[in-house]
Amino acid sequence: MNKMKAAMIGFLPQGGDPYPVLESYAKIGYRAFEGGDMLLKGDVSENLKRVQAIGMEPISVHYNGSADVDIGQLIQNAHAVGVEQVTCYCGVAGAHRFSNDAPYPTMDMILREAERFEKVAQELKKEGLTYCFHNHDAEFVQCVEGRPVIDLMIENTPTMKFEVDCGWVTYAGYDPVEFMKRLGDRLFAVHIKDFVPGAVARPDGHPSSMPRFTTPGTGVLNLAGCLKTASEMGMKHAIVEQDFQYNLTQLETLTAAYYNMKETGYVL
Repeated sequence: MNKMKAAMIGFLPQGGDPYPVLESYAKIGYRAFEGGDMLLKGDVSENLKRVQAIGMEPISVHYNGSADVDIGQLIQNAHAVGVEQVTCYCGVAGAHRFSNDAPYPTMDMILREAERFEKVAQELKKEGLTYCFHNHDAEFVQCVEGRPVIDLMIENTPTMKFEVDCGWVTYAGYDPVEFMKRLGDRLFAVHIKDFVPGAVARPDGHPSSMPRFTTPGTGVLNLAGCLKTASEMGMKHAIVEQDFQYNLTQLETLTAAYYNMKETGYVL
């Protein structure tokens, strides 16, 4: 059986020194984190040694999806911190879902974005890097000319891979296990996120409803099924993400999530 390492995204302080926080997560059992861009501040080599010394490793850097992307800089950033994955966390569908100002995507917007994403993916591939898109619910529930945005993205970006957020897929009313299998070798990474029934307003006052997030393994997510499929499909990491905490601290959330994942037998 392919047992995955536990990883996380987010859960770091906005200010102050993130390294002691990472070390506390390593003591739980986490071995990797998304957000390798933080290592670019200061001496990259020394920063990398510091996280490796505490038993952690970066697994991605971020691309914001903009049209004026400096692909050379993305490549430089990824190589500097020693990661293979470059990830975009939001496209035009997500922009509309999370912003009052962004328009509902049209077919032209989707196809132009797909063309840009495919170009980025091809250029990164030449350098031994993988470009991934991270979904929300928007790509599944928003339809353009009768078709879900996610279908249009898959069809028009043959080189791009996907980082599947199992929680958002579930929230959209789809089965994340079936979706991962549908992607096949275009699945590159998996986010483990959970929620309980009932939408809530975003804490920042944004009118869009949000899932009532909860620690993975305590909500509606098919945790064991998602981890089993990810393991069988060769994923290296089970990446915990939770946008907001409610009853637990971040440390408590990651601790509970780690043991819930480990209990399934698919996580080290």
